Amino acid sequence: MIMLERAVPEKLRKLQCAIRRGFPQLEEDLLKIEAGYAGERYVDLRWRDMNLQIKHALFHDYSIQLGDFSYQMDTVFVCQHFILILEIKNIVGEIHVDNEKHQFIRIKPDGTREGFRNPVDQVKRHARVLRKLIENPIPVEYAVVFSNSKAIIGKTPRNEPIFHVSGLETYVRGLISKYSVHLNHTEFNRVLDRFKKYYSPLAFQFQIDKNKMIKGVLCSQCNYKRKMYFQHGKFECTNCRYRSNLPLREALFDYYILVGEWITNKEFRDFVGIDSSDAAKRLLQSLNVTYQGTNKGRRYKIADIFQESLIK
Repeated sequence: MIMLERAVPEKLRKLQCAIRRGFPQLEEDLLKIEAGYAGERYVDLRWRDMNLQIKHALFHDYSIQLGDFSYQMDTVFVCQHFILILEIKNIVGEIHVDNEKHQFIRIKPDGTREGFRNPVDQVKRHARVLRKLIENPIPVEYAVVFSNSKAIIGKTPRNEPIFHVSGLETYVRGLISKYSVHLNHTEFNRVLDRFKKYYSPLAFQFQIDKNKMIKGVLCSQCNYKRKMYFQHGKFECTNCRYRSNLPLREALFDYYILVGEWITNKEFRDFVGIDSSDAAKRLLQSLNVTYQGTNKGRRYKIADIFQESLIK
């Protein structure tokens, strides 16, 4: 049973919008986030293949905020026997983990060596936090899982669970056999309630210079490199002649992600490039969104258009 679905990361959406709006220097950051998300989704599929015949729950992208400290866990598996936290890595190259020096080293195919934060330290910290929060003696286990088959796992601490995703089912079934004592129905539901109570989505703080942001309705057929202009009730690309109002929603999505969830008639005209306030009013009203105020003070909640799709 999936208690918390894995949503598209907020950071990924914001980076995509920012790059589209004139910040190509963020492309490297986007590639890293996309790779991480793809790796997590790949591991998610392995849970479906296991066909476990025990009562369990999965929390994907589970996060907690405790005072000034936040904790984000790629996946938490909860059953009546134990809790398992996964730290998922989607990287290639030769991997070495040194717990004594608290180092995580990758040697790339070209021989370049890179150092990263040690995922073992991170997942151990998450395990300590959960043990305190759930208020139950159920065992809390952890593992570092590599989703990319091109990752070569080299030197790692002997007693630390670090393996390819292909070994996940074997590891999980081994834990089920190891912990024969299990929670009863009431205790199990109480643990799940604790997880629900402490779940807190983490907001991604993202700052760009909005004065440098490319404005306008951008043509998807031209890879968002050309602007579209409003003529006779629709937006048209002067390059490929694509004519539609669908790109308007894409433009408003960028505005919503990068600027805010509300927009006035004046702000709408300035952003999408329309001179007529009457034409802008008709377009805004056609969106069927919540609005507040009257006349020039009226503002429209464009967030209404996108809330349902953002959940998935």
